[in-house]
Amino acid sequence: MASASTREAREKYELKQKAVKYYDQNGVPKKMEEILNSMFYDNPDDVYGHLANYFAEHAKTALISQISARHGFDSKGQTTVQTDMYCTVRNNKKLSAAVVSSSSNSSLPENTKPEDREEEDKAREAGVEAAIALLNGDINTRLQGVDPALQSDVDKILMKLYEELKAEEDERLAKEAAEQAALGGDGATPVKEEDASVSGKKGGKSSAKINPGTNKKKGKSVAVVVVPDEPKEKLLPGAESICVASRAACTAASAVREEPLYQHIATLRFGEIPKDMRVPIPMVTIIQSGRSAPGKLNCVKEFMVVPKPGMPIADSLKYCQKIYSYVAKTLVTKSGMAAQYGNDIGALCPSYDKPEQGLDILQDAITSLELTPGEDFFIALNLAGKEIFDYEKGKYEVMGGQQKVPEDLVEFWVELLGRYPSVIAIIDPMRKQEKEHWMRLCDRVSDKCYVMGNHTYPRPGLLLEEELTEEFKTSGTVLKLDQINTITDILESAKKMEDAENQIVLTTCYGETTDTFLADMAVGMNARFLKIGAPVRGERIALFNRLIQIENQLKLEGRLAFHGENVFPHIVPPPLPEPEEGEEAQEEEKKEEKGKKK
Repeated sequence: MASASTREAREKYELKQKAVKYYDQNGVPKKMEEILNSMFYDNPDDVYGHLANYFAEHAKTALISQISARHGFDSKGQTTVQTDMYCTVRNNKKLSAAVVSSSSNSSLPENTKPEDREEEDKAREAGVEAAIALLNGDINTRLQGVDPALQSDVDKILMKLYEELKAEEDERLAKEAAEQAALGGDGATPVKEEDASVSGKKGGKSSAKINPGTNKKKGKSVAVVVVPDEPKEKLLPGAESICVASRAACTAASAVREEPLYQHIATLRFGEIPKDMRVPIPMVTIIQSGRSAPGKLNCVKEFMVVPKPGMPIADSLKYCQKIYSYVAKTLVTKSGMAAQYGNDIGALCPSYDKPEQGLDILQDAITSLELTPGEDFFIALNLAGKEIFDYEKGKYEVMGGQQKVPEDLVEFWVELLGRYPSVIAIIDPMRKQEKEHWMRLCDRVSDKCYVMGNHTYPRPGLLLEEELTEEFKTSGTVLKLDQINTITDILESAKKMEDAENQIVLTTCYGETTDTFLADMAVGMNARFLKIGAPVRGERIALFNRLIQIENQLKLEGRLAFHGENVFPHIVPPPLPEPEEGEEAQEEEKKEEKGKKK
């Protein structure tokens, strides 16, 4: 009995010693003493809440523990990727969900025939399946144990994985080509004539495509030199999983830190919490035209309205709704009830033959609200120049049956914008390949409106590697969070373009969901504009409502500021190179032809 009692006493003593060591190693007694002493003087109403908050500050960093992806649906009813990210927070799993659209990856124009879209739909479905598999597999494995607040580290892990998968795919394709060549084939895929003009590597020299012109007066044929587009980057199926995971980590970090998402993004962007924060100025689409819409007008894809800087977001939405209603009612009066129906982004699609029709109706709508176009409300135009370029003729089809060479297109826009000073922004007026004419247009109009680049720039990840030159400039850049664009890519690209005197436009995608991440991101990264689609449909209104909520929160905290007045930097083109001998002769011929016409 005595021996058993002694053994129990010894075991109890050893256990106490272990407990003392355990608590000392973790600093528990010292922290308990500190909080108990200070709490007596603080005298909090909620004693246990006060203790919980104190010890939460000393808790271990929350780490990603699991990613779970599944099918969801976007605003077009198409399948998309829905992702849950779990973090271990104070010994418990905490959920942060993120949803991203995949339908924005479509490379086909909106007026594509249904039979031609079937293949694209199959590719999108395969992409969704691949993204879900990646998120539940490799991405889940590689991000476990990573701090979601270290956004740059998360994004590096994601991009490293993508590069590895891309290398594996390239190796597989090369092996297949070698096997095919060994069996007697050349391993090459026949290239269509129209595709030949866009072959070549990014950054390398591409040969221009030369087609005979249609002007054959006096038996002469004028050669049209078409500078080819840069080859489109081919992404792996499931590439959108990179963006999904990046967004999920950002949302998770905000949740575990118990801070607003926009504030967390601002910390990522600026390295600290800014004293004042600004809500973006909305670019709201009222009318959509272009090749996909009825009528002859091709050169304007979107007619948008933009409130003046300093207008509260709630007032902006109210006026945008009234402008939209005015336009819809006017169209119904002229064309019947069918004219009020919108497209996928809710925009109205009337049959217009010239841009003045859209501009006039927007100015009338603004005036009807007792507002002044060009002072209280402005107009922005998405021109999508690349979509109306005829590669065979080397001309832009501005309207059905009316085509213009780049030189004439410059004059067309200068004349139109001169008559409508309420237009303060144009997006993609022509292709980037017409650098000389792009810069001529900037020289003529950039001191009264922003000349913005969207498809003229590569995706943000590649934009960071691209050198900005004097030969091609913009005063605004449109950024989109989709595909393999990460949070880090967007934030660093925004900084790079802001340093180059560009205003930042964050844009939504086709096929959005009711996820409001972009509203928080636009505020956090201090984007001047948020291109938001029409002021209707749940997924668009959800963004507006989130902006209203953020603006109210900042106002209550005394941190709300507004973007300053629109300032348009004058973009000066670089000096033209000296013409070569042959070019001088061509210029003389042109002058002679003009003289004869006069």
